[in-house]
Amino acid sequence: MKNFRIKDLPDFVRAKYPNDSMVEFILEASGRAHRPSAYILNTSNELEKDVMNALSTVFPCIHAIGPLSSFLNQSPENHLTSLSTNFWKEDTKCLYWLESKEPRSVVYVNFGSLTVMTAEKLLEFAWGLANSKQPFLWIIRPDLVIGGSAVLSSEFVNEISDRGLITSWCPQEQVLNHPSIGGFLTHCGWNSITESISAGVPMLCWPFFADHPVSCRYLCNTWKIGIEIDTNVKREEVEKLVNELMVGEKAKKMRQKAIELKKKVEEDTRPGGCSYMNLEKVIKEVLLKQNRT
Repeated sequence: MKNFRIKDLPDFVRAKYPNDSMVEFILEASGRAHRPSAYILNTSNELEKDVMNALSTVFPCIHAIGPLSSFLNQSPENHLTSLSTNFWKEDTKCLYWLESKEPRSVVYVNFGSLTVMTAEKLLEFAWGLANSKQPFLWIIRPDLVIGGSAVLSSEFVNEISDRGLITSWCPQEQVLNHPSIGGFLTHCGWNSITESISAGVPMLCWPFFADHPVSCRYLCNTWKIGIEIDTNVKREEVEKLVNELMVGEKAKKMRQKAIELKKKVEEDTRPGGCSYMNLEKVIKEVLLKQNRT
């Protein structure tokens, strides 16, 4: 990985104490790394060619099979619709709300299944979104706020009544692929990133923990389809960067790059593409071989 700062590395790398629980877990997992007969990663050579090349010198049986969301987008109508990776019950009413919005006009906001924040930071995001004057769909989980529930004032609710929708969860892949979505404010979880790339949607990044800072660095500096928000989020910055994501020359360039990346991963997951051939290889050389033995 090139041009990384210390703050872009996973938090366990920056741990101050050797008995840190996450460091111990990573060391234990690394100690078992030579045992599997194959490694399967939800990525593609188009996204992480240098990393895949480096890893393959250590682990010869490593396979990039993804993004899985791109495979899914190309499956036949209604195929695999019964499968779901969501931890929360989905509210599909937001899809009807999106139908009433102009193409590429809505900011989708979702901090994933595990990210939490203080009530103060929630308010900074809320008023930043409101002050941007951009339409937005915001997913606020019941446990998003540390030690309490998300309380938004009647003043805020009145301010965003004609352009904002807040719900507890949604079918994210359907939302990201909706024509009205123009940008994604995300915590940079890998599933969210690959789903956004597969939909051709640029991102506003607020990384939380684990691999999120690494992914954020890739989005902003390598793929150039993202903008980073400071950890100590302020409403003025949210307002400014939301508008930067949605309107203007930089927004246009990021959207174009996101669409180009979408096309590349689509090629990777089509018959004849690298990820597609890796999938066939795993089925034939790993899974079927193990069944025969």
